Amino acid sequence: MPRCPHFANRELRDIALPRYCAEHRQEIPSFAKLDARLADISEYAQWLTFDKHNAARTTRLATVAMTAAVVVAPMAFVAAPAIGGVVGSLTGLSGAAATSHGLALLGGGSLAAGGLGMAGGTTVVTAMGASLGGALGAAVTSAYTSTDKSFRIELLRPGTGTPVLVANGFLTETTDGWGGWRRIVDDRYPDAPVYRVHWGAKELGDITALLAVGATKQATTNAAKVVAKKASKSAKIPGLAPLLFAADIATNPWTVAKARAGMTGAALAGIIARTDTPQFVLIGHSLGARVMATAAQTLGTVHGAPRIESVHLLGAAISVSKDWRVLSDAVSGRVWNYHSSNDPVLAYLYRTAELGKTAVGLGGFHSSQPQLRDRDVSKSVTAHSAYLERISLAR
Repeated sequence: MPRCPHFANRELRDIALPRYCAEHRQEIPSFAKLDARLADISEYAQWLTFDKHNAARTTRLATVAMTAAVVVAPMAFVAAPAIGGVVGSLTGLSGAAATSHGLALLGGGSLAAGGLGMAGGTTVVTAMGASLGGALGAAVTSAYTSTDKSFRIELLRPGTGTPVLVANGFLTETTDGWGGWRRIVDDRYPDAPVYRVHWGAKELGDITALLAVGATKQATTNAAKVVAKKASKSAKIPGLAPLLFAADIATNPWTVAKARAGMTGAALAGIIARTDTPQFVLIGHSLGARVMATAAQTLGTVHGAPRIESVHLLGAAISVSKDWRVLSDAVSGRVWNYHSSNDPVLAYLYRTAELGKTAVGLGGFHSSQPQLRDRDVSKSVTAHSAYLERISLAR
């Protein structure tokens, strides 16, 4: 780029093609911002704003880069070249090799097996360790957030004390505002500043449409018919199962939404890591709980005092695991898991989508990790969308 003070690598065989720095490819907000700190989380939007126009978009090189960006999923929710470049800087790779390696670490090679969930969303950030709040973390966070136009952090109310971040999941997503959180947040954290993390509007909408006919075992079969033409025309088995682990799994609503949740959590961790706020409280429902658990786990890989005070997971769409050590170590207080055996969405759709796995929001952690606590709310919660109305947060 003429008059650009930053230099881009050029291979001899591509000498005729223009090359642009990461700023002019809009892979990073700016070089000056890579190590910037945020006084509080409300400054995230200004930090993520690109300082330079996307010069690469107007060239043939941009077409090549955009083509590479869709290898994981047709809707291009992974910025493959940007993330590949970040990983390449860690390993010494560059160009196509860096992109391929970045995709492999993100789980792109195993997407058909359900990759890019909790593990996939944190792989690259975990590899960076202490760099989470630095230059490399900035590039990864920017790559994630730039592919989700609905991502934003909305201040619901100012306050004092530890900031509270909330994230909705499917069946509880709304456009703006509290989205059902006010009662339980006011009761538990009456004076705290509260922010809502908006994410995955399209993905959550697709999942909600899948369940539009109701959240029952019969509705699971009915929902399959609604999306059958879009997700898996060749499905022969009745019910939702063929749509959720078909060969074209990259396009089915569940896998895409789960992947988005994991990446949003990693991006949120990157933002939290560079704030000067000592700690946060994370609260999430359904796939929003997956966002918050991923953020906590990602931050748990960084040395130093925990950046999370406590986590509240409501009807969490996360599979039971044998190892919750990183999540336990990520908090100074507790990780509270509110689970209901009467949640039909987790009982039917989740088990189908995850090939028989049980969600912690259905049966609990059952973990010996010291910071993890299960709270059985089965008596009061009989619908996936009822947690916000029927429970109180633990103290």
